[in-house]
Amino acid sequence: MATIGRGQVKLRRVLVVFKKSTFQIQALEHREPRFLKLVDEGHVAVTRVKVAHSEHQDTLELLQKALTVRNIEFKSCERVELRGVVNDVDLVISVGGDGTFLDASHYVHTVPLLGVNSSRSSSFGHFCIANEANIGTILDGIVSDEIKPCQLLRLELTLNGSTLPELVLNEVLVCHSNPAGTSRYFLEVRECREEQRSGGIWIGPPAGSTGALRAAGGQVLPITAQQYQYVVREPGPRPDESWQLVGGLLNRSDSLRVLSQMRTGTLFIDGQHIDYCFALGDELVVSTSKQDLVAYVKPETNNIFVEHK
Repeated sequence: MATIGRGQVKLRRVLVVFKKSTFQIQALEHREPRFLKLVDEGHVAVTRVKVAHSEHQDTLELLQKALTVRNIEFKSCERVELRGVVNDVDLVISVGGDGTFLDASHYVHTVPLLGVNSSRSSSFGHFCIANEANIGTILDGIVSDEIKPCQLLRLELTLNGSTLPELVLNEVLVCHSNPAGTSRYFLEVRECREEQRSGGIWIGPPAGSTGALRAAGGQVLPITAQQYQYVVREPGPRPDESWQLVGGLLNRSDSLRVLSQMRTGTLFIDGQHIDYCFALGDELVVSTSKQDLVAYVKPETNNIFVEHK
């Protein structure tokens, strides 16, 4: 199902999850000397950070006003303050970019998620249908049920028999902990098992098919598709070897296994913020989660990456 019919939605309580801007962290809080020097010089490396900070603060303020005038109770927290599954609100709103949306997704199971792009000058906001110009219209559309949420497939990771708490929305990267190191492992897909050496393995659901998976040669899928995929990045078979498992689509009922041959391997979940040790002999099982993400995204949002190939 691409969208969920919910009837008229009642928004009584909302949780606003926001990021801190780069400018706030490095200039206002840490007073980092080199960063401040570059800002004073107008260096090209930091020319947009102050603008992005102002846009972010303005959007956050506009959202809070939009909730207040609609008599919607809300509480706010930084994304790093999230703890445990959120279940006492009617909607979670992430304010930032795609990274904030992904971070927030790890703490919601049944509560819908809405992304607000708080700085369109610096953030693509692929998952974010709201911004400073339309936030009121989006909220009204959600309440009236003119805007319906989608169900997005997520992946579940089991490491050495224990299920990890984070459900994967974008991708998991299995690789050596050093980016220059060779990733060594056994990969098993649908009864086929291979010993491989590569730059690692990208594994992700449809929501993540427009990012690293696409860049590595994967297939862009509709965001509501019911398959997931894997791509071996920088495969390194020897001249006498021919590998079958270099990438492909898997169904919801399929699982994928990786057995580490690395002393210092790592699993990176949805970016660089969440990682787990994947040492020699560790086993990872990737499967689809029964808990899809309920999110207000455009069902056709991934199409732009196919249309502009």
